[in-house]
Amino acid sequence: MKTFFEVKNNATDESRFSVVYRITCDNKTQVEEIAKDITFEQTVEVPVDCIPEHVLKSGIIGNVESITPSKIINKYDVAISYRCAITDYAIPQLLNVIFGNISLKNNIKVIGLDFPGSFLDQFQGPKNGIDIVRQKTGAQNRPLACTALKPMGLSVLELSAMAGAFAKGGVDLIKDDHGISNQPFHPFKERVSRCQEAVNRETARTGKNTIYCPMVSGRFDEIEEQVAFAAGAGVQGILIAPMLVGCDTVRYISEKYDMIVIGHPSLTGTFFNDPDHGMAPSVLLGTIFRILGVDINVFPNFGGRFSFTMQECIEIACALKDPLGNIKSAFPCPAGGMSFERIPNIAQDYGVDTVILIGGSLMQHGNDIAESTKIFMNKIKEQFRQAVTD
Repeated sequence: MKTFFEVKNNATDESRFSVVYRITCDNKTQVEEIAKDITFEQTVEVPVDCIPEHVLKSGIIGNVESITPSKIINKYDVAISYRCAITDYAIPQLLNVIFGNISLKNNIKVIGLDFPGSFLDQFQGPKNGIDIVRQKTGAQNRPLACTALKPMGLSVLELSAMAGAFAKGGVDLIKDDHGISNQPFHPFKERVSRCQEAVNRETARTGKNTIYCPMVSGRFDEIEEQVAFAAGAGVQGILIAPMLVGCDTVRYISEKYDMIVIGHPSLTGTFFNDPDHGMAPSVLLGTIFRILGVDINVFPNFGGRFSFTMQECIEIACALKDPLGNIKSAFPCPAGGMSFERIPNIAQDYGVDTVILIGGSLMQHGNDIAESTKIFMNKIKEQFRQAVTD
């Protein structure tokens, strides 16, 4: 296999990847014009008569591979290929090629990506993936259970006591709520230290390896410092939102640190709200976030507080778990207003390789958080009773 620098510096590398755009327009002639415009807009960004002959012959300009009428009227699925080399094998430029300038236009939606294995080899993807996350938590043959420390504004003492109660109840993963950062009422370093200490005390008693994942969301010059501090405090995972801190920041952190990385979808809704424009949730929350290196990705499950459909959610899960070159599979984590009553359906919809996240409903279940957490764990195990070995 070629090294990163051998591939990046190989000017003769002509391998290509494809993006499938769903274009909404009136007729076939119009879609052909839009498709051609995309090939130039996403690459050379000048009229054809301004392009030197050697650039035209180099394959740098996107190539329309196919135009297929969708089953939906006035919609066409257009596959356009690009030379892998123009991405610089870097996340910012990859996103720029896929949807840079055309994100500023209308009625263009990214619905699919297809990369050659040689391209995917330049990205680590999840460092842990499903199998190693299972090893670290000790949870086998069932979905993992996750809950959240919330609400914002609790003191460090209150948050750490809650973390300890969750760990006492045997939950696999505890994450900060994504709005909890370095606010003065629960500063990052003090909060992380106290919460991890509380988890350590309880896991020493239970023998269960509950993993605490604090939210990393500082300024650019603080982010790595936060991760390094957490690692030094014995923390085994983090929660991070790629669209808040920057997608390549997540790639960098995932590659450098031996942490379980939980991705959060905050701010991604701007890509999904227009049904005719943006990116399909499976593309961004599935394929792209997986390439960035998330081991677990949180997304809003259908039937909860948000408006995703069942099909969109299943497609996200498939994009996280299905084969993608040599990149490891990641856990889907459907969330957003889930309750104990939804556990059987979640288990049925997503299967054993899933993280079930319940936050507010667990807190509402009763005054004893540890006992409610035990009930949460038992309800998950009941769905897979015959196979549970942990």
